Amino acid sequence: MKVLEAIKKGFGAANRNLLLVLVLFAFNLIWNMINVAMMPAAAIPAPGMEGTAATPPAIPPQTAAIALVASLIFILISIFMQGGSLGVVRDYIKEGKGKLSGFASYGAKYYLRLLGLGILIILLVLIIALIAALIVAVTAPLNNVIVTVIAAVIAIAIGLAGIYLVLLLVMSPYSIICDEAGIISAMKHSMGMVKKSFWKVLLLLVLLVLIAIGIGFLIGIMAGLLTVALPLKAGQAVIGVVNSLFNGYLGIVMMAAFMTYYMALKER
Repeated sequence: MKVLEAIKKGFGAANRNLLLVLVLFAFNLIWNMINVAMMPAAAIPAPGMEGTAATPPAIPPQTAAIALVASLIFILISIFMQGGSLGVVRDYIKEGKGKLSGFASYGAKYYLRLLGLGILIILLVLIIALIAALIVAVTAPLNNVIVTVIAAVIAIAIGLAGIYLVLLLVMSPYSIICDEAGIISAMKHSMGMVKKSFWKVLLLLVLLVLIAIGIGFLIGIMAGLLTVALPLKAGQAVIGVVNSLFNGYLGIVMMAAFMTYYMALKER
């Protein structure tokens, strides 16, 4: 399957599963409205005033703590939403019909595996970043230009290797959902599959990101024009609604595109 065909099917899946898009829109909207409510109005620069020297007020420690807890809760619930969405998208791609009634059961069924996968990937990234940072930190006090350059090159190489590893694991969630695989099995399966089609998978990812950036940029301009005359909080609320809809729709597009491509690679 060609990359562009997978992207086309991703948009088709989103267009035919608007109820699922609506679910993600509602979830994102709740989070965005919570953020707008918690953020002090004076801390949000008015349009055209971003470059002024005025110092925004500090966020109170209590508000910061509440925001941190809310963010953690949001992340944990997001994993449930991801599992439910992936399950519905899988059904649509396999059977031509997504069953929203199975959303909750899919979210619960795959929750622990997706959570464990996310934790493992984060740990791998942190370990790689720590190793690179230690190499630079240990050699920096030597004040030797050659050693510093070598250490920097090694640190960059380790960082690139970490990025490559993360890319190899990009298909892991789809293995969990499509193959009912365990965490380690899904990671191994993803690595083996992506290695064989690395550049095509990377192209799929890059194109989807560019599409999201392009559409997001245009929507951002329109939303900005709409909110120029609105009070600060009202404008932020409108932007939150627009962003929630954008993220809900593009989220399904990306899931469906990767799911489609995963199934095509698996058939090979």
